[in-house]
Amino acid sequence: MSERMSRSSAWSRYRFLTAHAFRMEWRQKHGLAGLLLFALASVYACYQVAGGRASSETWNALAWVVLMFSAFNAVAKPWPEDSEAMRKYLKTTLRPGEWILARMTFYSAILSALSVLIFLSFTLFLGSEHFNPRQGLSFLLGLECTALAFASLLSVLSAIASRAGAGFGLTAVLGLPLIIPIVLISTRYGTDILKGILWIDTAHHLLFLAALTGGIGALGFILFPYLWRD
Repeated sequence: MSERMSRSSAWSRYRFLTAHAFRMEWRQKHGLAGLLLFALASVYACYQVAGGRASSETWNALAWVVLMFSAFNAVAKPWPEDSEAMRKYLKTTLRPGEWILARMTFYSAILSALSVLIFLSFTLFLGSEHFNPRQGLSFLLGLECTALAFASLLSVLSAIASRAGAGFGLTAVLGLPLIIPIVLISTRYGTDILKGILWIDTAHHLLFLAALTGGIGALGFILFPYLWRD
C-alpha cells in the first residue's frame, strides 16, 4: 500500500512540474514568440538563399539544420529553477528523476510543435514538389522523431550545464558533438524518403532515433540524481 501511494505521489509531482513548466512558458509569451520567430526567420532565410526553389537534397539538408538550431534556441533560456536558492529548496521537495522527466516532457512538446511549424513553413516557402502527400507525412514523422531525440539530449545537457553553473555555453559545447549522430541518421532518412524509397525500407532509421531517445532519457534519469546531490 505504501509503495502504491509513493508511486501515486511521484506521478502527481511529475504532472505538477510539467504543467508548471507550461504555465511559466505561457506567462512569458515573449519566449514562445521568440522561438516561433526564430524558426520562421530561419526558413525565410533559407528561401532567400535558395532563390525560392531548392533541389530535394538542399530541401532535405536545410530542414534538419533549421530544426537543429531551433532546438538549441529552445533550450537557451535559463529556468527560474536553475538559480542557486531555488535549487536548494527543490532538493528538499522533489526527486531528481521527476524533475528531469518533467523537463524532457516540456521540451519534447515544444520541439514537436516546432517541427510541424518548420515543415509547414518549408512547404510554403520552398515548395512541396519533391514529395507526394504520403512522402510528406513520412518526412514529418522523421522530423517529429528527431525533435524528440533533440529534446531528450538537450534536456539532459541543459540540466547538467545549469547544475555546473555554466549556462548555455556548456550546453552548446557538449551538445554539438553529441547531436551529430542524430542529424546524420535524420538526414539519411529524409534523403531516402525524398528519393521515393518506401517507408518500410527506411523505417530502421526511425528505430535508431527511438533507441537514441530512450537511451539518452534513461541515462539522464539514472545519472542525474548523482549530480543533483552535489
